[in-house]
Amino acid sequence: MKIRIEILSRVLKRHLRIILLAGLGLITTLCLPVLSLEGKVIAAQPANLAQQGRTFYEAGKLDQAIANWQEAAELYATAGNLEGKTESLINTATAQQALGLYPQSCQTVLEAFAVEQFNCLQLQQKAQSIEQNLVANVEQDSQPQQQVKTILKPIIEQPDSLNKATGLLRLGDYLRETGYGHVAESVLNFSLDTAKAVDSPVETTAALLSLGNTARAIAEQNQNRFPPQTVALDVVSNQGGSATAALKPYQPALNYYQQAATVENSDFNGLRAELNHLSLLIDSWEFWQTATTELQNNLDELGITDASFLNQVRTGAVQLQYQLANQLQPQIVALSQQLQPKVSNLPASRIGIFSRINYAQSLIRQGIVDANTAQILAVAAKDARQIKNNSAEAEALGYLGQLYEKQQQYSEAKRLTEQAIQLVPTTDYPEIAYRWQRQLGRILNQENDRPGAIAAYEASFNTIKALRTDLATTPVEPIFREFVSILLKEEPTQAELNKARDVLESLQIVELDNFFRDPCSEVAEEPVIIDQVDQQAAVIYPIILDQRLEVIATIPGQDLRRYYTDISKQEVQRTIKQLRNNAFRDPGVAEQVRSTRGTTEQRGQLQQIETNLQTSLNQDILPLAETIYDWLIRPIEPDLTKHKVKTLVFVLDGSLRNIPMAMLYDREQKTYLIEKDYNVALSSGLQLTNPQPLARQPIKVLAAGVTQGLPELELPPIPKVEEELKVIKTIFKDSEILLNNQFTQASLQQRLQQSDFPVVHLATHGQFSSTSDQTFIVSGDPTGNKLINVKQLDNLLKVGSLRRTKPIELLVLSACNTAEGDNQAVLGLAGVAVRAGARSTLATLWGANDDATSELMGYFYQNLASNTQINKAQALRQAQLTLLQTPDSQYRHPYYWAPFVLVGNWL
Repeated sequence: MKIRIEILSRVLKRHLRIILLAGLGLITTLCLPVLSLEGKVIAAQPANLAQQGRTFYEAGKLDQAIANWQEAAELYATAGNLEGKTESLINTATAQQALGLYPQSCQTVLEAFAVEQFNCLQLQQKAQSIEQNLVANVEQDSQPQQQVKTILKPIIEQPDSLNKATGLLRLGDYLRETGYGHVAESVLNFSLDTAKAVDSPVETTAALLSLGNTARAIAEQNQNRFPPQTVALDVVSNQGGSATAALKPYQPALNYYQQAATVENSDFNGLRAELNHLSLLIDSWEFWQTATTELQNNLDELGITDASFLNQVRTGAVQLQYQLANQLQPQIVALSQQLQPKVSNLPASRIGIFSRINYAQSLIRQGIVDANTAQILAVAAKDARQIKNNSAEAEALGYLGQLYEKQQQYSEAKRLTEQAIQLVPTTDYPEIAYRWQRQLGRILNQENDRPGAIAAYEASFNTIKALRTDLATTPVEPIFREFVSILLKEEPTQAELNKARDVLESLQIVELDNFFRDPCSEVAEEPVIIDQVDQQAAVIYPIILDQRLEVIATIPGQDLRRYYTDISKQEVQRTIKQLRNNAFRDPGVAEQVRSTRGTTEQRGQLQQIETNLQTSLNQDILPLAETIYDWLIRPIEPDLTKHKVKTLVFVLDGSLRNIPMAMLYDREQKTYLIEKDYNVALSSGLQLTNPQPLARQPIKVLAAGVTQGLPELELPPIPKVEEELKVIKTIFKDSEILLNNQFTQASLQQRLQQSDFPVVHLATHGQFSSTSDQTFIVSGDPTGNKLINVKQLDNLLKVGSLRRTKPIELLVLSACNTAEGDNQAVLGLAGVAVRAGARSTLATLWGANDDATSELMGYFYQNLASNTQINKAQALRQAQLTLLQTPDSQYRHPYYWAPFVLVGNWL
């Protein structure tokens, strides 16, 4: 039950925690214009429209509210009433954000203030630059506040007013939701200053509330970059193991909420702040309970050899959990009791209803599923019926259904959930309907009604697909996993296997949308038929479920194959993590082997070093690689042989993305997968892959690289980059080189706009993370702005594509690596190519050796140039085999050749 509550809370985070309680329900800020005597007759019609918009907003009919306010704004503009126009447009932006339409809300705010100096895309780009500098500790003495003030000068220099305060609030919310938390914080501080200047307690509290939500989003984003046990280990081993240290990231948010709650005459904003305060305390408790428990359960994985330190960590984890319980639980109980009478006395309004619902949800998450909680939701449903707000009533009934589900009263839970669904047809309320459709599926599954559960989950799945443009920041991944789990339960039919494969493909798309926080990845309208693309390629779809590892395989001309291993999610992740850690840790020894070759002083030690290396390989790496081979390949190997499959395309799930499939090991034949005559490629799903072969006219490469290190990020020099680029120029005569200071954002964009380059090769430091703001490459820009954020790279490649006659066939990132411990980091690898229109990406899963990388890249390009009959996957395989199989090669260890992966189109 704890897991289900935790998953549900994440799924609903945007809807209840951010949207409903971030000031989007600020009815008091939906102000109506004051009519002048001169404009009374002309303004009557827009005033009526504005009032109708407010009525629609209260009733939850947000689309109609938007239409009314937009029409009112046009009429006010015609009448010359600029204040009325501005207010109507800001109200429009508020409703747009309530629908999750953040990009549209930004444009509406800029229109409200007649801003022509920049648009929302340019605002995002400037925000990226500021956030990027903060990540890199560049210009750390400068304040984002001053930079933001310069950017928003057209708004900030306008006279202080309620409109200005609310408009800045909406812009701050937009920037937070699109991933620019620190910039959002600065914008919201300007909103707060403006609200105080016009002496508005309501807007002052709204700004403090949104600042709290933003500080919370920043803390959660930083925290979620790593597994919970890693976060707990850092606090226990590096920060004294105190509860104060553990809760420090949340303190700014708690401070803002507490400030907001103390502002007098703030209407309902103070109550919203207290409700958010309560939900944050519960979030903190749930996270740290999970983190400390996982740390205690997984100590053996940490590779700690010092027994004293290991015992210190074990004891510290127990003590931290105890301290957090003593500190958080009394606060949660006290605040819950303090809020009870306040919530009970709320009026029958949109704000009152959703405040009741939020309070009830916090009680449910505490395990308080009693008659009192049920009564709170029943009153919310009654109030919603009274004001004819179908969406609010559906929310109340849906959560009431969830309460009965927790009590295992499934019949009543089903009845209430079905009522909620009937109130919000997908044509009118898709952003609400999908959640209750999912809940109905979950309940029916508990009742062992598999056909009914499948139908309900399919309805939720279809609603989400239709809503894709509005859900880019909503974590719907758990719904997809639950649906696949039910589809693959028992003995699935071919139709159910096909549906499961479609869901897995869609999951890849959703994860990319969440990575970039907007849904711009192009999706094929019709499913790609693998038989029509490559009759010698099989596509393998693993998915990690709670208690089993499922695999669906597509072989040309054959029915879908399904096989599985009964194993817990934790055991799968433990095996994967150990393999990656061991393969990545051995380079310390491997580097000794490389550096001592030919060195007289250490030549006598060489044999022992090589022996140690082989022992480590045999004991710490190959057994784990064998295990994963048995999970993914062995069950289907006879079919692969029978149907003469030559290429394996993996659509990987979760932490499986962090290990190279090429190094999976067949213990029976004592060979790596790459040695078994299989080309290996990764894909984000065939819906996103443009399966066209590499054009074989003379290949022209745009090759850019940086040999210098970046001390502030502890990135060392990579001197072999220059040699790597020279080799490319030797093989492809028409190529262009940008080295060190020549490689800037501007120069890269200029070259891409001037000429077609089927291959773009970037040999530079970089990091790929599960969040786009932590994903970057390093340029040689002498001005100091060296980091190119993944979104900036995406924009550079896109801008170039507008003037190119041919797409980028291959994007090579030869010195980048994925963030260690980040299960979703490889999304960045796939995302760059997919979003920019490049057909495939060649990159590394970890920071491979400089010399080995240079050699492998030379072999790869030579293979492409010398044999027009091989595709990109074959060229990469042959290059890797050259490092692996050449007699006396110093690069036989998988650390050197395995991390290179081809993502996307393998042809």
